[in-house]
Amino acid sequence: MVVTSHARRSTIPIVMSHIWISFDGGLKDIRTQHEAGTEPTYLTSDGFCLHDVSLHKNPDKLDSSSLEVPSSDCLFGISELTFSPGDTKIFSFNLIPRDSSTARVAGITSFIESESFDLEYIVSRADYVRQEDYWFVTTRGIGRRPAGSNGADGIRIHPKPPKVQIKIPQLQKEYLTDETVRLEIEIRNEEDEDVEVNPEARFHGQADTVPIWMWITDQKDTASAEGPLSDPKEEGTPCYNLGHVERSGSRKLSAIFTAKSIATEAVLEIKAIYHVLSEPDTPISKVLVHEIVFDRPFQANYDFQPCIDRQALPNYFKITENHNPNHSAHGLRQLWNTTTRLASFAPEPLVIEDMTLEVNGVQDGAICRVESSTPSDQRPQAVLASSDFHEGRFDISTQKIDLDDRLSTVIHFQLKVRWHRNRPDAPLTTTILTVPDLAIPFGEPRVLVTTDSPQGEESDFIPLDYTIENPSTHVLNFDVSMDTNDDFAFSGPKTTSIQLVPVSRHIVRYKVLPLVRGKWITPNLRVLDTHFNQVLKVHGTGGMKSDKSGASIWVDAEG
Repeated sequence: MVVTSHARRSTIPIVMSHIWISFDGGLKDIRTQHEAGTEPTYLTSDGFCLHDVSLHKNPDKLDSSSLEVPSSDCLFGISELTFSPGDTKIFSFNLIPRDSSTARVAGITSFIESESFDLEYIVSRADYVRQEDYWFVTTRGIGRRPAGSNGADGIRIHPKPPKVQIKIPQLQKEYLTDETVRLEIEIRNEEDEDVEVNPEARFHGQADTVPIWMWITDQKDTASAEGPLSDPKEEGTPCYNLGHVERSGSRKLSAIFTAKSIATEAVLEIKAIYHVLSEPDTPISKVLVHEIVFDRPFQANYDFQPCIDRQALPNYFKITENHNPNHSAHGLRQLWNTTTRLASFAPEPLVIEDMTLEVNGVQDGAICRVESSTPSDQRPQAVLASSDFHEGRFDISTQKIDLDDRLSTVIHFQLKVRWHRNRPDAPLTTTILTVPDLAIPFGEPRVLVTTDSPQGEESDFIPLDYTIENPSTHVLNFDVSMDTNDDFAFSGPKTTSIQLVPVSRHIVRYKVLPLVRGKWITPNLRVLDTHFNQVLKVHGTGGMKSDKSGASIWVDAEG
């Protein structure tokens, strides 16, 4: 602030009791009290003098007879406020901004108190004369330079750049759904003094897909570590009271988050809200923002095949009054097998600890049991690399509760995969995959084909057993015929007719001699249900391949 007296040279000096400078923006008002005899900091030969005014918060030296009580947002200082005609005094104030904003001088009020009168002179922003020069101190005294076209009545206050750093060395750009991730977070203090820090963390994204963040406390039980504090201003933002961090020191804390089962993208925001100990009312924040993609670790396909039930069918013509109390179901039963091929989409190898097929629901009137085709003690863990496959086979047994029930049954499954990353101490993760529903028509006749490995003198022949089942309540007639094919010759009935009573089965046997090697052959057995006038589909079992053309058998290149 530059004050110049334009009074006539014949007049006596003017003594101001105090000068009040008010600001709009992030600066506190300044009130300078007159104190006679205060020497200027710098004095030039051309009459300019500079007073470096020290400011303080407490108005201890303020005269109680002042005309107006100062505001609580005021800074106070003392200086020589006596102005002789022609004097120019420069007052320099060191201010520490508290808020980011544009600060401008709102007005300057000068107070003159004498025995005969009191005078208060207010100069508003529109009335005072803006400086044409900036004044500054050099080694040779006071210097000045042009202020420019913007004048010198306002400044732009930018936010204080944070010097507390947030570092997360293990943070990745991609994680997998369902997995639990532990992160070690380092808060480093690069401020010039000690600080108090309260870190916060949250995920931004769709509300139902973002992970759950939990801070890990020093206690052994981490179940209550979902943020020892919660920010009341932002619900759902876990806040952690880290506390004191020394200058040039650092503190570490741990956190975990569990990804949801849905593939999504989210933004992780970790914010360290802190203040230096000398300025507890001035919060500073450091924000770390990191985009994360959550991908599904697996994709699976499933191949359902019916199996031959070696157990005898129930006797439809025998009335059984007392059922076995150890069995809850007494109706028709079907056995199925599914081969599951699990593919990994992870960018690194995953360790498959276990893979199980579970029944998620069965239509009323039936029960279902699922067992792995391989005993548990013979299922070692498998390391599944990216784009590789892991195969599992499961046996499915489904039985109607009532023998008279012929309605179709729909079974709902889910595949549960227990896995972890191929790293020491990696947490175990469970991923649930959806499985297509299996619809089983219990009341419809069907044809199953099985084969055994040829042995002895007939090792060139492939034995085929076609089992025709009639689970209905009708007596059914079937016309059976085997088509000739250039890929093989066969021994067995070219055509035949079969009559089956309700709930019965019949086996038609063939021997096939392959005429080709290293390819699939498809014996085409045509089974016509003359009662319903429909051709039955032949279902392959075991290692056979089934499609629209029928059941195919692989013939090795070498016999």
